[in-house]
Amino acid sequence: MPELARPQSKLLIVGAGIGGLSAAIALGRAHQNVTIIEQSAQLGEVGAGVQLGPNVNHVLKHWGVDKALEALAFEPEAVEVHHALSGKQLARLPLAESFRRRYGAPYLTAHRADLHAALLAAVRAGGCADIRLNQRLQSIQLESFKALQEEGIKASGTLTVSTESTIDSKTTANTQTSETQVLDQQSCEHYSALVGADGVWSKVRDLIFSGQQSALKAQVNTKAGINSVVFSGDLAYRSLVLQKMLPAHLRLKTVKVWLGPDMHLVQYPVRGGEWLNSVLFLSPRLNGMANKSLSMDVLSALDWTINMSQEDKAANIQSILPSTCSKVQDTVRAIEAWSVWPLMKSNPLTHSSQMVRGSIALLGDAAHPMLPYLAQGAGMAIEDAFELGELFNNANYNSSKQHGLVESIETTLQRYATNRWKRCASVQSRALQNAHIFHASGALAWARDRSLELLGDKILDMPWLYGYQRTQSC
Repeated sequence: MPELARPQSKLLIVGAGIGGLSAAIALGRAHQNVTIIEQSAQLGEVGAGVQLGPNVNHVLKHWGVDKALEALAFEPEAVEVHHALSGKQLARLPLAESFRRRYGAPYLTAHRADLHAALLAAVRAGGCADIRLNQRLQSIQLESFKALQEEGIKASGTLTVSTESTIDSKTTANTQTSETQVLDQQSCEHYSALVGADGVWSKVRDLIFSGQQSALKAQVNTKAGINSVVFSGDLAYRSLVLQKMLPAHLRLKTVKVWLGPDMHLVQYPVRGGEWLNSVLFLSPRLNGMANKSLSMDVLSALDWTINMSQEDKAANIQSILPSTCSKVQDTVRAIEAWSVWPLMKSNPLTHSSQMVRGSIALLGDAAHPMLPYLAQGAGMAIEDAFELGELFNNANYNSSKQHGLVESIETTLQRYATNRWKRCASVQSRALQNAHIFHASGALAWARDRSLELLGDKILDMPWLYGYQRTQSC
């Protein structure tokens, strides 16, 4: 009996960020019919820099995105860790050729917008997805097989997705106006499956794990509830400056990390080395948030960036200067403009059902929000997407010989979650641990520094993370 091929599935991806575009590439390569909805009027990526380890660059090479990205990115010579108070170098890990030899792929630093642009170009070049802007997810309903048969839809279970237009139909994505008119223009479509790649404020996660969709929850496996996303209390001050505008002694060709009590500063070149990305992380005791709380509604409404006054920004940044070394002080004073971001976190995943419910899957920050203290948020989203695409590709050609049936989409999605949740949980856990280690004082800081001095390259080099090569088995 010949193997059965599953018919092409109609899949919906919610969110056109790095995770959503990566999913579109992976599923498009698996010959799926993919639609992306994005509530914004324009495609783009907010933020500044992103670090991409060999684990991520193996995937980008497999997709053919590596050449376009490397032309825009930067390959740092090393990671250098310093004590923020004394200025002493604690550890150095060579990257560049050393990492290429060890892991078969480079360690790159890039502007998030450049990574997004490279992924978008690949989506368009490959015809991977139909991208619909100004579309906001409203509701998800799981239709029964019998009801769908009556409508002439051949599927074992289909999602009916309701969306709402967020802009006047006469206004195009290229319109320069700053106003967005929300209109009551709703539409419903049927999809075989849905992928929520809509970030830390995920609407998909909210719909399938909250009480808003109790009927949907009752029809799918609910072994474990979703972890709450909360404000960590830490703030990230981000900046991007031309290196030629900085004094020569502040220009970098490496990833530079400065560790101090309740703070750390991370810097690295992007865009071919012409620009320097700097991120100053401050704990609540330094950033003025120790006795304040921001509700989730307020944080979500701000859409990442906090509207903090220039005076408050300056006061918070100046609070670290008296105790830090001259290099850190010179760096902070040389940068005039900072944007402030709240850092969100959740507990590590504990079960695969926190990533998948029936024919609905979560990906990237929608599935496993994490602190940026391991520099793997974008990396885990890209790895998620690759796994999802490969499993859909395999399911197209592998049938159950015992029953002569093609693997269901629900089974494919469950395989995805089973294969991914433990690794993502490990990265979440390590990032949470680093929050305490990076900002330590007293005995813990002393132990951290001595460990880095004695075993720096072994601590900084993480084969379990960078050596992950799922592409080799495909």
